[in-house]
Formats: sequence, structure tokens, C-alpha cells
Amino acid sequence: MDSQKPTTAIAPINDAQVPEYLYSAEAVRLLDQRVIDQQQIPALALMKRAGRAAFECLRQRWPELREIQVYCGGGNNGGDGYVIAGLAAQNKLPVTVFVGVPMEKLHGEALEAYGYAEREGAKLVTALAEMPAINEGVVLVDALLGTGFSGAVREPVQSAIAHINRAQAPVLAVDLPSGLSADTGAAAETGAVAADVTITFIGRKAGLYLGRGPAVAGEVVFDDLGAASPVYDGVPHLLRRYTGDSLERLPLRAADSYKNHFGHVMVVGGDHGFGGAPLMASEAAARAGAGLISLATRPEHVAAVLTRCPEVMAKPVVSGQELEPLLEKPSVIAVGPGLGRAPWGEQMLARAGRASAPLVVDADALNILAEGRVLAGIRRDDWVLTPHVGEAARLLGVSTDEVKRDPVAAARAIQQKFSGVVILKGAGTLIAHADGVDLINGGNPGMASGGMGDLLTGLVAALIGQGMALPAAARLAVWLHGEAGDRAAAEGGQRGLLATDLLPHIRKLVD
Repeated sequence: MDSQKPTTAIAPINDAQVPEYLYSAEAVRLLDQRVIDQQQIPALALMKRAGRAAFECLRQRWPELREIQVYCGGGNNGGDGYVIAGLAAQNKLPVTVFVGVPMEKLHGEALEAYGYAEREGAKLVTALAEMPAINEGVVLVDALLGTGFSGAVREPVQSAIAHINRAQAPVLAVDLPSGLSADTGAAAETGAVAADVTITFIGRKAGLYLGRGPAVAGEVVFDDLGAASPVYDGVPHLLRRYTGDSLERLPLRAADSYKNHFGHVMVVGGDHGFGGAPLMASEAAARAGAGLISLATRPEHVAAVLTRCPEVMAKPVVSGQELEPLLEKPSVIAVGPGLGRAPWGEQMLARAGRASAPLVVDADALNILAEGRVLAGIRRDDWVLTPHVGEAARLLGVSTDEVKRDPVAAARAIQQKFSGVVILKGAGTLIAHADGVDLINGGNPGMASGGMGDLLTGLVAALIGQGMALPAAARLAVWLHGEAGDRAAAEGGQRGLLATDLLPHIRKLVD
């Protein structure tokens, strides 16, 4: 399994030049070849550029390092590692190289890079010998497996990964942590290297931002190795990654604004014993700027709603028939928080699902939808589905492991099945829509607590109500949610972080 060793605190690098596109392993191989062909840079020279960039990253991040150990495989990733080792030896820095493949399996540029490390005096430890002891002040370099990795990790690389992860030493991963899929972010069954920093080249690999990627990659540093802009023309990207600076935001409000200008959000949910979830969704919608908020819920929750947040217009409903006339006025309907899967919840979803207003569908509404008894076969262009991994698996009729193995494919499949926009929640949250799949990274482990998804539902609904197109609303809501969580954690820590702790930050961020 991946280690839980502490990581080294590192000052962030300026990320302003980061490209918005994330690529598959196949696309990155095409980019590499284009640099070689279009810019007439020999493959060995490109490998040396990568090795030098990684070595400079090492010296910048750990200026007090006294020794490095480089763990190399047999492909180009290993070749980068041999270049790093050679540069370290050239700079009189003690360096030991673990050679993770038999010598007869080294070919091409990797073999030439091995010869360079040997000539410069790096200490080379063969695959048959014990792995080097880890001394104080050492930094480890993971160059075992690159973008070509898939399937199982074989020996001796598996033992080398475990050895690295047991060490109480900082780790730099070259291109991506060994054992991590470049396409999906899935880790090998035996685990992936847990790095403090990953330096990646030419094109950003999608797997660094998906699945286990954010947990094991540490901070991601990008270097294009001098690739010119035409290299990227026409090469298909897997994902488009948005940050706070690249998102569409809400416009400034006019001086003569009126509450009806900013949407009427109705939240539907809160079966017996679940009154908090729809209330949190309602509060999030209010703090995100919705002009009016209604909440259709069980009668016993109404008093608590008015006490907690009197701005919410709480409507008691005991049947779908009572809900139906309430669905005419809202400009957007959020259904699912605390809905339950009993007949009451099914009635609420059945009525809300036939309303003319756009929908945000979450929680048990997704589970009811997956069961197929309500809204069977329905497709809507004007709804946003917000599943986590378990709900996604139920919507597709597959296992959660299958969703985790390829979350991009899962998000696409749900969008193709139900149309509209799909927010597949996770450490890297995916937004699938008719024009592709987007990625938003953000948030922290402290947000693994009840009610966080309800807040996101309210945020999406509020932004739609204020006039944003569904994909743009989904992207901005996910970013606001993660950023608010990070700010709340910075104030009081991650453990014990409550969903409602995010509300004051949402209000500041959305303005």
C-alpha cells in the first residue's frame, strides 16, 4: 500500500505558465515525438533536458541535501534518472543508483544515459544486489516506471517502491510516481511511490490529477523542455483543467438589482430524520447569491429551518401532489439532499423530474434514478447530476472499483446515458458535458464529512439561478466548494471540519 510517511514542506513554484490541457500517455508520446521531429532535437538530447530540469528542481527544493539516491527502470524514465545521477556526480554530490532491470534489458537512449552516469562516477547498484541504505540528509529520486506503465508492478521494482515508501526521506518522482497510471490516476494493487514533488515534462499527465494521483504525486512541477507551441496543435487532450483564474465568474450586480434578478432556487428533500441536508443545501444557495430560496420538506423540519435560517421559505409537503404546484415558480430545482429512498422520496423526484425548470440531482435522488423505477430512461439537457464514486457505480450498474479505475470513462458514460452535465466528485472532480470533460482540483481530506455534498448541490443551483450555463455553473461551484474548504481548514484545521464552516468563505469567494 502507499506509505503515510510525512512529506517535506516545500515553497510553491510559480504555476502561471501551466497549460490547461491534460494528456493521456499515448498523447504525450506523440508530443515527445513531435518535439524530436519538428524541432530536430535528438531523443538523447531531450532526455538530457529532462534530467537537467529534474536535477535543478532537486537543488532548488532541497538546497541542503547531502546525498541522492536514484531508482531507475529500463525505459526512458530510467534514462532520465541516469542523467540525474550523472549530473549529481559531475557536481561532486554523492549519488547511488539502483538499477531496477538486468543490464541486457537496457537499450537505446536509456543505455547511453546509463553509460553517462557510469563515466561520471555515480555508484551503480545492480538489480541483484541489496538496495542502498538510506542515510540522513538523502533525497530519493523515483525514475522506475514512466508513462508506459500499466497492469501489475513486477519485481524488483515492486520491492524498490516499497523500499522508497518505507524511508523517512523526501522523494522526487520523475514524470509521474512509479505505479501510477498516467491516464486514470489508478495505482497498482501493490501501491505507487508516495512523492513529495513530481516533475513532469512536455505535457501534463491526467493521472497526476485523478484518483490516487493527488495523494501520491505531492506538488506537481511542469517543464515543457522547450517544446514550441506548434507541437501541441491537433494533439487530442484527455481533460481540460480549470483553476480559479481561468473560470467564468458571476458579473457585478447593477445598482438597481432586485431579488428576482438572481434566481429562485427550490430545494426538495428531507425525509424523516434527514432535515439537515436540504437545509445546508438551501443555506449554500443563499450564501452563493440566489435571490430567493424555497425548501420543500417534511412538515416536522419546517420549524427548525425557520429557526436556523429564516430567509429560507420552508414549505411542508407530505406527497408529490402537494409538491407539484410549488414547482411552477422556481427558476432551478435541487432535488436529493436528505431525500431518502422511501415512497415519499420517490414521489418528490418523480414530480421534480417532470418540472420545466433546470434540475440539480444529488444524493438519494441519484440512487432512486439508478434503481430505474422513477424517471426510467429519462434524458435531460438541462440537469446536473452530482454523484460520488458509489452513486456513479450505481448509475452505471458497475462496481466502485471499475469507476475508480477509470473515472474519466465513468463520467463520460453517465453523461452519455443521462445527457446534461455530470459532476463526478473526488480529489480531482470531473465535469462531463456534451463538449468534453473538465477537471477541477481543490479541497482537502477534512472535507470527508457529512453535508459537504449538500453544499455543492446548493452552490450549483444558485449559480444556474443567477444565469450561468450549466457547465460553467458546475465548474465554478466545484472550485468555490474546494476553495472554501481549504480556507476553512486553514483557519481551524482539517479534523472536525464541518460543512457549515464553509458558508462564510463561500459568501466571500462568490462576490
